[in-house]
Amino acid sequence: MNTNRTFTSHYLRVRIKTLVVYAFLIVVGVTVIYPLLWTVFGSVRDEKLFALNPWGLPEQIDLRVYWEVLTEHGLARNMLNSLVMSSVGVVCIIVLALTSSYAIARMRWKLAPLVMAVFISGITIPVHSTLIPLYVLLRPLSKIDERVALMIPYIVFGLPTAIFILTNYMKSISLSLEEAAVMEGCSLIQSFALVVVPMTTPAIATVAIFSFMGIWNELMFALVFLQRQIVMTLPLGILRFTGLYTTQWQPTLAAIVLAMIPSLILYSILQEKIIGGMTAGSVKG
Repeated sequence: MNTNRTFTSHYLRVRIKTLVVYAFLIVVGVTVIYPLLWTVFGSVRDEKLFALNPWGLPEQIDLRVYWEVLTEHGLARNMLNSLVMSSVGVVCIIVLALTSSYAIARMRWKLAPLVMAVFISGITIPVHSTLIPLYVLLRPLSKIDERVALMIPYIVFGLPTAIFILTNYMKSISLSLEEAAVMEGCSLIQSFALVVVPMTTPAIATVAIFSFMGIWNELMFALVFLQRQIVMTLPLGILRFTGLYTTQWQPTLAAIVLAMIPSLILYSILQEKIIGGMTAGSVKG
């Protein structure tokens, strides 16, 4: 009898905990998904009806605003600029971070801990506190090419986090794999390219996500460095729909939806690679 009561009591506790967890996850899910749905619905609604009832559902779907935003308002050019700058920035950050992390994690030299500490200290620096000094420093280069001048802060401020992630991940990879590669006749560069880099794919994917999102969504540096309309990035393109006294809500929300699409696609692709890399298995030291 006591055994049945104990079992029933335990079963009820488990059920209550499960219901609480599910309720919490539902609340979190609604909190995350609802703003996305509101943005999508708001972008296809009539602007007058949206002003009267911002929380209502679309009476009819009007997708012409997306075409107008891309063509008439020039958002396609802004998206292309952001895509190019984000892609170049991610590639540069990954290449520089990989080589730096390999030197810190694998090579034996006295200054490795100090160099690592210097890179980690870069994470503590407020990025936008350096905006004006960097603009004054890079102003001569900015007069030649604004985009090149803007890419330097993007890459520099992306390196500390990338090196921190990659260095810690490389330290978890067994040295026996590289030793085996060297015994097979691989040079240091070949061992790095053929053994370490493939094993570091999950960390590389994580760095790519953080770096891409940081550059893709960045506004303040772009606002200061980019002066010509033809080189402006997507956040600056979205900013043009917001005036001093009024905001064009329909094109603004449509632009925001377009801005979310590349980020969601990249995150979905790299998330699968991270899971695949984690579950593929590797020899740990």
